[in-house]
Amino acid sequence: MKWIKKHKKLCIFLVIAIVLVFLIGKFVRSVQETAETMMSMLTRQETAAIERRSLVESVSATGSVTSAGSKSVTAEVTGVKTLSVPIQVGDMVKEGDLLCLLDTADLEENLANSELSLSVAQRRTQLDLESAQRNLTEAGISVQVDLSRMEEQVASALRTYEEARESMNKAGSSYGNANNNSTEIRKALEGYQAQLAQVNEQRDTVSGGDASDSEELEAQAESLKNLIDEYQRKYSTAQETERNLKSVYDQAVSAVNNAYDAYERQLQNQEDAIRNGGSTLLSRQDNVTSSRLNASTSGLSDQQQIDRYQEQIAACTVTAPLSGVVTAVNLEVGDKYNGGAIVTIEDISSYEVTVEIDEYDISKIKTGQRVVIKTNGTGDLELEGKVISIAPRATVGSGVTYTVKTSIETPCEDLRMDMTAKLSIIISSRENVLTVPYAAVQTAEDGSFYVEVVDENGGAADGPGGEAPAEGEPPTGQPRGSAAMPNALQTRRIPVIKGIESDYYVEISGEGIEEGLEVIVPKDNSLDSLNDLMMQMGPMGGF
Repeated sequence: MKWIKKHKKLCIFLVIAIVLVFLIGKFVRSVQETAETMMSMLTRQETAAIERRSLVESVSATGSVTSAGSKSVTAEVTGVKTLSVPIQVGDMVKEGDLLCLLDTADLEENLANSELSLSVAQRRTQLDLESAQRNLTEAGISVQVDLSRMEEQVASALRTYEEARESMNKAGSSYGNANNNSTEIRKALEGYQAQLAQVNEQRDTVSGGDASDSEELEAQAESLKNLIDEYQRKYSTAQETERNLKSVYDQAVSAVNNAYDAYERQLQNQEDAIRNGGSTLLSRQDNVTSSRLNASTSGLSDQQQIDRYQEQIAACTVTAPLSGVVTAVNLEVGDKYNGGAIVTIEDISSYEVTVEIDEYDISKIKTGQRVVIKTNGTGDLELEGKVISIAPRATVGSGVTYTVKTSIETPCEDLRMDMTAKLSIIISSRENVLTVPYAAVQTAEDGSFYVEVVDENGGAADGPGGEAPAEGEPPTGQPRGSAAMPNALQTRRIPVIKGIESDYYVEISGEGIEEGLEVIVPKDNSLDSLNDLMMQMGPMGGF
């Protein structure tokens, strides 16, 4: 004890030295054990069995429940007073139920004035039409009378012309006969004169001869002179007669020409009368047509105003265009309605969900695809639906997304508008296919895919079994059939073709791929994985 007291500092130093040596030894052993554990965890190989599963590839999104149909009810009238609003927010209404009654007193007064104005205008145009029709009838009678008179005058002129031609023909015949008679007499006279000249020549020849011959020739000459005198008288009378008959014939020809000219004038007058009468009738007919058009269009503005007032009066009784729940009422009794929504009705017989899909997934979405929907208000109940529309243009905000609208086709009384809805749009699904964890499929240098299958002759130990994780969720613990295998595990590569993928599993196919084969699931040796291991082991040696 004395020695200890005397060498107190030395004893303290020795104790501290002993403790430090003990702690350093423990720390070294702890570091060695930790290193061995980390190396073991990093180098162990996990495996998973090739199993048959039903896979579903889907795109998830979150939106809110809305009604399939919404209508803001308005009225085609403004500036009228509200008389009655028999509904309030939350009321259920059926199509055709009264929503609002507006005052129609001023509109009905305006309607009555317009109807009176229309009646007066229609009566006035009707009188104009009747007057135009009378004028047309009278013009038709007048034209008919004038044409009948002209027809008689033309017929009379034609008869006069024909009579003049007949008289001309008779005068011409008489004149021709007289001309022929005068010609015959002239020829006879000329014959007698020729004979007398011949007798006179003979008398001159026999003047110194036989007296009896001379006397005979004298007697012949005397007889011929008498005949010549007689025929000269006849010829003179015939010429006078011929001249008279020619004058009569010339007068007849002139009368024919005059009668023909008169006939032509009557024909021209008849044509003028027909043309003028036709023009008059057309003018009167145009007046009738114009009056009829005026009658058809008269008061058109009044009728349009009447129709407008009637429509506005009808619009003052506002009814529900669809069945649903009233979600907004914007008018009260006594308010003046100046346009805008009076009532908003939501159709709650069917619902929809609108979501935003990222641009990377939108190409997978097609109308008609099946949708599985869950809401906070309906718990684990899965509601069926389908994609009904996809926006053609993107919604640009924090990212590029496209609006997709889906229906809800499963009836559910617990659904309410604006509930948060989580949905999965089913892109594709496969039943009873061979699958492995997604990480088990590796990529070769040439870009093809393969899995490392544990060689059954390589001494691989069967690892502990485990239940497969739920579809679409990451596994907890080791995959089914996985085990920590020795580093000397023997494997072989089998090329595969990837099929449908879920969140954790992927469909594979290829020659040699069979259910039950064990495949390597490569570990991630990244720094994050090391940190995870350190966290799993806790502080080394209690430090």
